[in-house]
Amino acid sequence: MNRFNRLQAIGLAVLIVGLGSIGAPAMSGDGEGGDIGFVGGFSFPSDNATGNFSKATDAEFGVGVRGGILFSNRWGWSIDGLYTPTSGLSPISDSDMITLRTGMEYFLQPDSDRRFFFSFGGGLTDIDYDTTNSSFDYGMYSFGIGQRVRVGDSNNFRWELRVDRSFDDDLGPFSGKMNQEHLLFAYSWGSGGSPTDSDGDGVSDRRDRCPGTPRGATVDERGCPKDSDGDGVFDGIDACPDTPKGWPVDGRGCALDSDGDGVADGKDDCPDTPRGATVNDVGCPKDSDGDGVWDGIDKCPDTRKGSTVDATGCPKDSDGDGVWDGIDKCPNTPKGATVDATGCPKDSDGDGVWDGIDRCPDTPAGAEVDERGCPKLFEDEKKSLVLEGVNFETNKAVLTSNSTTVLDRVVSSLKEWPEVRIEVGGHTDSSGADSYNQTLSEARARAVLDYLVEHGVSAASLSAKGYGESNPIADNGTRAGKATNRRVELTRQN
Repeated sequence: MNRFNRLQAIGLAVLIVGLGSIGAPAMSGDGEGGDIGFVGGFSFPSDNATGNFSKATDAEFGVGVRGGILFSNRWGWSIDGLYTPTSGLSPISDSDMITLRTGMEYFLQPDSDRRFFFSFGGGLTDIDYDTTNSSFDYGMYSFGIGQRVRVGDSNNFRWELRVDRSFDDDLGPFSGKMNQEHLLFAYSWGSGGSPTDSDGDGVSDRRDRCPGTPRGATVDERGCPKDSDGDGVFDGIDACPDTPKGWPVDGRGCALDSDGDGVADGKDDCPDTPRGATVNDVGCPKDSDGDGVWDGIDKCPDTRKGSTVDATGCPKDSDGDGVWDGIDKCPNTPKGATVDATGCPKDSDGDGVWDGIDRCPDTPAGAEVDERGCPKLFEDEKKSLVLEGVNFETNKAVLTSNSTTVLDRVVSSLKEWPEVRIEVGGHTDSSGADSYNQTLSEARARAVLDYLVEHGVSAASLSAKGYGESNPIADNGTRAGKATNRRVELTRQN
């Protein structure tokens, strides 16, 4: 095996081992650890290799394979082999050039998908001349600049402008230093699978500036969650993504309504409204009747202004007169009394006993009445009452028309005293025979009793008795005395 073939075999073996080693470490990285692909581009061979001293160097197209490993966001290692056919001057004629090169790469913009890099390294170049069937090789160092562009999850496209320089100064058929420039393009496939995305946000860990993003959150190109409405709950998780700025929200991103009035806390000017109260647009409760109990809670929403109400908003009526406290100017009216619009009791007959309580509401003015408003029939120290104004037609037991006024008042009083037993006594003066006067007095007593019963007084509480002329109360010798003795007298029996 000649020298050329030995170098080719050694170089091919180095390249195969290098490319084969790329896959293993890539599996432990983030998916971009290793890549293998093709490379091609334009090379500008040294004049000392082609003999083209008298004209501008021609560009030659070459192809090859390459691979690389990214150790971190900043550093990587690469290896490539490039085959380039060249043309030269007679007697050199055409040649085949194989370049094996390896080196390190330093990346700028480590978090970008489009990263520029500097490269430096070294390798071996072998040149085989077709016409002379001769060859030579040399070691070289290289440096360059380029850009690596991510394609998909783990592939990449790259370009590189590289310069190779030989270590020796006296090489080749023309005894000179070998300088070559390359403009290369490559496409590589990642050997580590899809990039690791620990938080599942669609941005690989290598590029993710916010690696702990909650599942479901929408992120930007750097992997950081978005919060369009600025409520602290990330888009994608936020169930209410249009919450106004500054409003407090719950864990779902929806506006809080602490008092449950239907107005969000961020808008609620009255955040402590009681449950059930009706509120306006800014969350403040309404009180339509102005009683201090909010609408919605107020069970009596139309309470009259000024009324005193209970906790449910219903007016109080302490004395039960139908006029509400707060409006009632006589709040201690006795039960049953009839009152006016201000809650004060009425006394239509002016007897000092309120209407509604007054059992005898038409008592004549000035009449003395009992606690029920009825005229007193009997004074405290007496048990009898002469019915003044009760008269009869002459020598008859027929009541005169003006007698009914007095008797009607007696009826009212006796109806309110059903437990009292009354004797109706008839009396005459001394004119006429005793027997006649006795009969007349009995008839007149019975006439009064009948009137009382007919007008509602219980017959069981009444009795009638005639006394004739036996119990005078005045002098029968005078006209006035006789008039006084002609009388009907009520006597209480119990």
